[in-house]
Amino acid sequence: MLKKDPGEIIRLLINVIAFVIFLIFGIQQINASTDMTGKTLLAILIFTFLFFAIWYELVRYVHRQAIYALNFECDPQKAQTIMEKCKKLDFFNSYRNPNVIFDLLYQTDKQDSEALLQLINAHEKRLLKRSLDMLLVYNYSMFTYNRFIGNKTQCRNFHSKMLELKDRKIKGKTISPLYNWEVLDAELHLVNQDFKKAYASLNNANISRMNVREQSYYYFYRLRCELSLSQSKKARESMEFLNKYAKKLPIHQQAIELMGGLN
Repeated sequence: MLKKDPGEIIRLLINVIAFVIFLIFGIQQINASTDMTGKTLLAILIFTFLFFAIWYELVRYVHRQAIYALNFECDPQKAQTIMEKCKKLDFFNSYRNPNVIFDLLYQTDKQDSEALLQLINAHEKRLLKRSLDMLLVYNYSMFTYNRFIGNKTQCRNFHSKMLELKDRKIKGKTISPLYNWEVLDAELHLVNQDFKKAYASLNNANISRMNVREQSYYYFYRLRCELSLSQSKKARESMEFLNKYAKKLPIHQQAIELMGGLN
């Protein structure tokens, strides 16, 4: 299971030390200057650079906290609250693309189909078709929306479009591993209510590189299959994971309802 990167703390400490050293050096240079105009220009230059450097690190830190809350704490509401703070701080809109992906994941977690569709439509031309990766995000988001509203035909359509991107190359670059292909197949099989095929796909999936959020969905899909295939013991094991990590996701309550007397 992927965990929070401890290197971020080290990076933050190194940056703080670098900023302090830079500030001390800058003040020494200002004091060493004998020309008042030179002092003023140097002070403006140094403190402007320092301001934007600290601003960048602050926005980056808050943004990563929002991502962590969404993907590792599985707390979409907390993540959204932090992200709103990040957007207010990010007055250059430097995290525009990552924020769109975050918002799509948030609406997916909340299972708000209308809000998800509005978000997709708002960013379809401007963002979601600029690269293979973003096109994959677009197709998966449309697949998810149609899954929410029960449109099986469109689910199959967008699943096929995702598979078309799997081995496509542009300027020698292939698509990034944004999703687990076996889990994508399992999701389509679940739409078709083919639990045996869905379970087989899930069993072939490598979960070692998944974050906690992704694993929560993985075990939710397993639980649905295991209950349908009368594998009560394994269903309880899947439910244990959801009880431990996914209590703040809507799929947790759905899992409880599916388990019924078995939980």
